[in-house]
Amino acid sequence: MPIHRVNKYLEDIVTSIDNIEASTAGLQATSYGMYEVNWIVERGIEIIAEALKRIINEEAGIQISNVQKIIATRNKITHEYDVVDNYQLYIIVTKYLPMLKSEVELLLKRTE
Repeated sequence: MPIHRVNKYLEDIVTSIDNIEASTAGLQATSYGMYEVNWIVERGIEIIAEALKRIINEEAGIQISNVQKIIATRNKITHEYDVVDNYQLYIIVTKYLPMLKSEVELLLKRTE
């Protein structure tokens, strides 16, 4: 896959994380039960996971932590949306997305 396509997917991941962070800044875990917050977080995770899936399908050498867990979370959101735990979304946003963002930004710097 051409490097510019990989970069596009990586940029999509960063943009999705930025949007989630902006929409959830300062919110407590209980706020994730609000429809608007839940929708933004779930949609962002879906985009992130799809971009990661495309990257690993085309460029197997790229190493990103927890790819399979991210994709599994996306699958749960998509297919089992009614059992997604709001607290789990809060943990993903506050703990795991910042780590993913750092990794992806580092990959983008390496491909510049």
